[in-house]
Amino acid sequence: MSQSEMAARRERLLARRAQLSDEQRLLLERRLQGAEMPPAAGPAGPGVLVEITPAPRDGSGATARQPLFCLHPAGGDVLCFVPLARYLGADQPCYGLRSQGLGAGEEPLRTLEEMASLYVAELRKAQPAGPYLLAGWSFGGLAAFEVAQQLLAAGEKVALLAIVDTPPGVSGAEGADGGAAAAGATAAANAGAEDLAPWLLEIAHYVRGLWGKDLGLGAPDLAGRDPEWQLRIFVERARRAELLHHAGSLEQVRRLVAVFRANAGAYRAYRPRRYPGPITVFRAAAAERAPVPDLGWGRFAAAPVACREVPGDHLTLFAEPHVRSLADQLRAALDGAIPPAGETQV
Repeated sequence: MSQSEMAARRERLLARRAQLSDEQRLLLERRLQGAEMPPAAGPAGPGVLVEITPAPRDGSGATARQPLFCLHPAGGDVLCFVPLARYLGADQPCYGLRSQGLGAGEEPLRTLEEMASLYVAELRKAQPAGPYLLAGWSFGGLAAFEVAQQLLAAGEKVALLAIVDTPPGVSGAEGADGGAAAAGATAAANAGAEDLAPWLLEIAHYVRGLWGKDLGLGAPDLAGRDPEWQLRIFVERARRAELLHHAGSLEQVRRLVAVFRANAGAYRAYRPRRYPGPITVFRAAAAERAPVPDLGWGRFAAAPVACREVPGDHLTLFAEPHVRSLADQLRAALDGAIPPAGETQV
């Protein structure tokens, strides 16, 4: 096959993949990553709830374990939770809550309160009543915190609120590194309204740290270019790196940038209030931040914050080889919150 024929074939493949739904692309990415867990059954409903690990049933038809709901980082996607869910085990049901705005025709929400209200409604489709198990990473840590607040206000019980390497927002960070969400928020403050370079570079940084795919994109590649050109070069580099989920077409990247900008704005504007339940913080050991074990959450917690240190930095803690250790510690926290059937909590 000639080079021109190979290029044409590749373009046809990329075009077909770009037409897949978000859930179809999720399953495709899992297969490409060699996931060993059973294939997910797809979204639990028409909204933003995505089933990552289906719930196994016992002989009576009941699920053996309560599901874990994972809140998205600033980019809005939930693919980052697939390796974690695999190491948590096939007996641990796991759902991801993605950002509204990633799907065609969707508009991003602008405040954490609005987002949390949507997520509460969606997770109740999978689990109508508590106790609930929540985990959030980066921006998702703040989102999980607000979801927990709204669940408690509705009279529900939250058995686990796991905040993974997230300080309590820009206003409560006290110099801590907020990871992708805070970096994006800084980009929003410093960039012009039409300059997409800071956003695209932050997304490229996320892709490199989490998926190990270097887009070869730097500030000089985008400086002084109009937004449309910036988007096109990003898509070109993403295709070259075979990063097809949410980055295989111009429209996908436009939606991704819009979601990232909305989430960064919500992160900056959010003001956490005192939380009456337990909080568990997972802190990245290699993060460049002030050595505050609870990342500042103690100021907003009615009870002492449980702190766990996990290997890696803000991005690589969800990548190999560190994600297995994160899963082990999260599994222990899940067992402590709601012991498996037949076991007694000590």
